[in-house]
Amino acid sequence: MAEAPPASGGPVKDADQDAIILWHVPLSRSMRILWLLNELDLPFSLRVMDLRSKDMRGAEYEAIHPVGRAPALQIDGSVIHESGAMVEYLCETRGPHLGRAPGEEGRLGWLDWLHFAETIGQHIANLTQSHLMLRDPATRSLTVMKLETARLARTLRLVEQTVEEQDWLMAGGFSGVDCAVGWSVWTARRFVPLSPALQAYADRCAERPAFQRALPKDGEVVLYDRDFYEVSDA
Repeated sequence: MAEAPPASGGPVKDADQDAIILWHVPLSRSMRILWLLNELDLPFSLRVMDLRSKDMRGAEYEAIHPVGRAPALQIDGSVIHESGAMVEYLCETRGPHLGRAPGEEGRLGWLDWLHFAETIGQHIANLTQSHLMLRDPATRSLTVMKLETARLARTLRLVEQTVEEQDWLMAGGFSGVDCAVGWSVWTARRFVPLSPALQAYADRCAERPAFQRALPKDGEVVLYDRDFYEVSDA
C-alpha cells in the first residue's frame, strides 16, 4: 500500500535508493502507474505533483526528471521516465501474471497494446494542452482541436473492436496493458463520447479496487476540472 504522499516531489535521499517512488500528477497518465502499483500490491512512496506549480520546473525535480514531466518512477536504484517502460518493467520484475514474457503466447499482442496506449495518449495530451494549458482562447487552433478530437475517436475504434468481444484486451483476462490503455479510454471520455462497448470497458476498469485507490484524494489538485471538454464551432 502507498504511504501518505508529501505535498510535492523532491530529491531522493540516499536512504531511499532501494525504495519504489512514484512522482504523480493526479488524473494524468501517471495514474496508469499508480493503478498498476496498486494492482501489484507493492510497497511504494507517492510524491504528488501539481502540473501548474513551479515545483515541476524547479532544480530539485529537474534532477529526477530533466524534462519536468510526470510520471517518474524510482525503482531498483534507477529512475524511469516513460510510463510504457514502467508498465513493462513492473510486469516483468514484479507481476509476470500481468505481463507476457518474451517467447510466451500473446507477447506480440501485449506489446502492441502497450505501445498503442501512447498513440491514444498523444491525442489526449494534445487536447489537454489546447483545452487546459492554453487559457486564452485566442491562442488555440480550432482546426487542430477538431482534428485531434477526430483522431482520438478513430484510435478508440481498435479498442472498441476488441472489448466488444471480450472483457479485457488480452483473451486471458486483465493484464498490465489494461492499465495503460484503460486509463486512456477512461480519460478520452472527457473529449469524445464513448460507444457502449468502450463505456462498459471504462466502467470495468474504474470498478477495480486498485483503480479506485489510484483516484485523487480529497484536497489534491487534479489535472481536469470538467467531465467533458467540447470543441466550439465558433
